[in-house]
Amino acid sequence: MTRRERRKLMEKARKRRKRRRRRRMRRVRAWRAVRSLRFWTRALAAFAVALTFVFWARFAYVYDIPDYAAAFLPPHVTAYITVKTWWFGPPVIDVGAYEPDFGAMTVSDPYDVLLQNMGSYATVLSHPRIVWARSS
Repeated sequence: MTRRERRKLMEKARKRRKRRRRRRMRRVRAWRAVRSLRFWTRALAAFAVALTFVFWARFAYVYDIPDYAAAFLPPHVTAYITVKTWWFGPPVIDVGAYEPDFGAMTVSDPYDVLLQNMGSYATVLSHPRIVWARSS
């Protein structure tokens, strides 16, 4: 085998090794991208779960507020998100469910009866720390 033939064979082998290396590097980069995407997807999902957990623990969405109770809130507020004074209570509070039964008894001050019916949840209506409000 002459020097020139040997050089040609060596050149072919080098090109083959180079192509293999490029393919391997392409596969490694693709695998790293997939792993990175998996990591960030899991991180965002964990963040969303943590954010939901914090909202459930510390915030409450208050809605269906009767007119006589809305008089003690800022004007035209129909629903709002407030910071609860307690941890891990109900995240959604339907104030209309706590309304006094006007047909069964006469009520002199329906707002006081409403607060009494709400019990420990009354602070979200009597002393709200409003974070967001929906107006009519």
